[in-house]
Amino acid sequence: MKKLIIIFIIAFCLLSFMKISCLANESSSSGEFWNSMDDNNKEVYIWGIREGIVMCMEQITERFLVPASKNKENTAIIEAILEDYYQFVMLFRADDYETTLNLLKTVVNIVSDLYKDPANTYVNISDMCFLASRKLRGEPIDSLLGELRKKALP
Repeated sequence: MKKLIIIFIIAFCLLSFMKISCLANESSSSGEFWNSMDDNNKEVYIWGIREGIVMCMEQITERFLVPASKNKENTAIIEAILEDYYQFVMLFRADDYETTLNLLKTVVNIVSDLYKDPANTYVNISDMCFLASRKLRGEPIDSLLGELRKKALP
């Protein structure tokens, strides 16, 4: 599993040098950017999001959750965010490389299917990953997708 992570990190770093960026063309949407990539780049992109979430979870836990434990409302909000992050990260926790790769490909397919709808074109890719995670767990995503569409409108 460590080899897989190292491979994805190296590939992600290499892609960053290829000038593939959402910010390269400010008028392009997340959906256009997603659809411009091939499946391998999509997998690496999602794995990069996963790695970023892991780092974020560690920082949130260390910096905010422990101090926020005095304020129950803040603690509940932070715990809800961490739970969503945790569910996404754990989606890829598998015993073997093939299972992990198949899960990653499934998430790519779900996100690609979501971007087929033009109404979703401005929703962030990271938000789409969370939607895919929820969909894989059998949770309804329609109301959250509607909220994300409204939030993402240019």
